[in-house]
Amino acid sequence: MSTAINEQHSSESLSVAVARRLRGQLAERNLKGSGLARLTGLPQQTISRKLLGGTPFTLDELQAICEVTGISLEYILLGLPTSTGPVPPRDGERTPKSEAVSNNKPLD
Repeated sequence: MSTAINEQHSSESLSVAVARRLRGQLAERNLKGSGLARLTGLPQQTISRKLLGGTPFTLDELQAICEVTGISLEYILLGLPTSTGPVPPRDGERTPKSEAVSNNKPLD
């Protein structure tokens, strides 16, 4: 069984898992919903609702968010580590801050 499947809680939908991973990555970058709204041009209320998992993100929205924040789209969608993205946390662990993340640099 893959890490991504193990990371996703059995009762958690994919859209809720995506919102959870995105919230974690935004927190690592000290970026709030209002800042994300400014960067993406999406309404703050829409961002808030989607970050809470009430409404799923579209693929276009996720791509735009990942482009402006430097977050790995593969990590957000699948929970998979990439050579340029974060290593997903194990159950109960927080994702460690990398130098690139703590300096708010995009992960190329």
